[in-house]
Amino acid sequence: MSEGRSKTKQNFTSYVNQVPDENFVNDDYKPKLLSGELEAARANNVCMYIASYLKDGKVYGEKTGILLITNFRLSFVSLDMDDDQSNRFLGSSEVSLSNIDRIYQYVDKKKRIISPQVKNSSRIDKIRIVCKNFKTFTFGFQLSEIGKGKYIADALAKFAFPARHNLLFLYRFKEKYYSSRMSEAVKMYNKKSDWYQELERCNATGGWRVYSKDCRISNSTLPMHFVVPKHLSDIDYDNISKSFRNNRSAIWVWGLKDASLVRLAELNPDITNTTVENILLEHVRRCDPQKRQPRLLELYKILPSIQDVNLSYIKLRDLCTPDNDQQFMAQDGRFYSLLEKSYWLLYVSLCLKHSDIAAKLLREGQTVVLQEINGRDMSCVISSLVQLLLDSSFRTIQGFQNLIQKDWIILGHPFSDRLGHVSTVKSTERSPLFLLFLDCTWQLLQQFPEAFEFSDVFLTTLWDSLFTPIFDTFQFNSETERYQALHAEHVVLRPVWDWEKQFDSKDLALFTNPLYQAKKAQAMLAVQNISSSSSPQSPIQSSLFSIKEQFLEPQCCLRDIELWQQCYFRWMPHLEIKYGGIAQCDLLNRILLNNIFKLRQNLGQSILPETTNEQMDALEQILSAMVVQTRDPDAASDASLAISSFFPFSSIVPTAQAVCSDLLIASNDINFSHDSMYETSSLND
Repeated sequence: MSEGRSKTKQNFTSYVNQVPDENFVNDDYKPKLLSGELEAARANNVCMYIASYLKDGKVYGEKTGILLITNFRLSFVSLDMDDDQSNRFLGSSEVSLSNIDRIYQYVDKKKRIISPQVKNSSRIDKIRIVCKNFKTFTFGFQLSEIGKGKYIADALAKFAFPARHNLLFLYRFKEKYYSSRMSEAVKMYNKKSDWYQELERCNATGGWRVYSKDCRISNSTLPMHFVVPKHLSDIDYDNISKSFRNNRSAIWVWGLKDASLVRLAELNPDITNTTVENILLEHVRRCDPQKRQPRLLELYKILPSIQDVNLSYIKLRDLCTPDNDQQFMAQDGRFYSLLEKSYWLLYVSLCLKHSDIAAKLLREGQTVVLQEINGRDMSCVISSLVQLLLDSSFRTIQGFQNLIQKDWIILGHPFSDRLGHVSTVKSTERSPLFLLFLDCTWQLLQQFPEAFEFSDVFLTTLWDSLFTPIFDTFQFNSETERYQALHAEHVVLRPVWDWEKQFDSKDLALFTNPLYQAKKAQAMLAVQNISSSSSPQSPIQSSLFSIKEQFLEPQCCLRDIELWQQCYFRWMPHLEIKYGGIAQCDLLNRILLNNIFKLRQNLGQSILPETTNEQMDALEQILSAMVVQTRDPDAASDASLAISSFFPFSSIVPTAQAVCSDLLIASNDINFSHDSMYETSSLND
């Protein structure tokens, strides 16, 4: 639907809620709704407050349009809104209701929270919305009909805070799903063969086996298939597991040579004798061919609790979502002091530190057992980070998705509770541990930029995808809940890994890291595609250990931890740098990669197999979409690249808007002046 647009794209592309071509937005405007999506409320002549900008010599700070509430999203439609959008389901002026965390009403300049338990005032002047991914909206109803503020507030209170899981839009979106090669390449670990192949890949079949039991018939948080000590029968394992919380005794997740990475819950509260735990650790020791004693890391003693992490997240979110310009300026002078008091960077540092400790123990040949209260929270964070440090196959896009599917989705991290998908969940159960993991991964990406195939854009997009109730991946607490929703509610399951359903090829090209060293890609591809028929002596098996020798040793001190600005600052226009920032450097790296590719083609040199013409064509589409005329009228013949520091999640309006779509990116005619890249005077004031 977007092919006919001639406007330059500076953001992801949307295919929904297009503004009509008339010179104004009609009051009877009909949005394009998804299957199962219903309009719940609408208000005309609503003002959306935005950062001040200059246009035609005038200063603007708000835009007027129609505010729509459906059972899936909040949408603001205005004629003068930028057409640059987020993806095929959500535009830049839209947000899924699952993403909404706090809603405030302003009555006579007094601020009060909106919730299903609070009666809303009939004289609401403004509504402010704070999202879980730090995005914010502020709407005014001064020009709307009397009572429209309360009407919208009531609709949001009803649809943005569902009391039951089956009220999520996931249960209403019944459009048939057709999988693609992209999603089919990801191992879902819901089959016995997936776990067996992982055991073979890690050469751990000697001491461990795949345990299979239909846990879905009960209220279990365990999947149908997972890995347990080989010498224990099903009955013996079940009897031991009864002594641990959620029946989670020793579960194998990964191995390095003879050492294993194992996850374990605490003993049940009514068991004070640790004999059962010691017996279980002895069983783990027997799984080691060298019969070495495993190292037990009690994560609940050395890492913050889920409540600590949630409190830290709230403080960080409040810091990055100021109510107005005055609050922003008031906290700007003590920003780093407030950031330190949030403890977020400290928790990132601690997670990296203890992951590094566990990784070094595994490298020394010692089995590591990660123990926490329920075995499905912090153990997910640490075990995933350990595998990123030691196994380079998980640093590819496909491998990283495999890792998340294995350690988070299948092994039952309670995403619905931790992310607050249902409003009736206790506040003590909410905690964005997955964001903490993504932040730690981003720190590794900054310290080892050549080691990861994926980019920070991929990580940020992954975080946003947790709040899209169209894909089931991050919507449930366990495989049991997913199974029940499939069979009882006939939910259509569609994995978020099918990125083509959301983005175009030029958008997906931004998921890759231009600095990634792909010279080992063929060997990694062979390891990832290892089949169950491969023998232990096969070349594929032997290549595994040469790949795993690419160990990462991160800097874990607090002074080495950076703030993930793209994720946390992208909705703060005051911090957005026009024509500069890290995004500009990333763009230059992509241009160099494109030029190297073309030069190799011209010289007849061999090209790496994963560097396909489709990928390079997509890259050229990205680059051509970024090219605009320079702002300097004295150098109008030169071309410059203009993007904002938070590209592609927010866009800027360049002073000069002429487009050079026919400019050859691979040529040397582009002006990369130092001033245009890092001009500090171009900050959005």
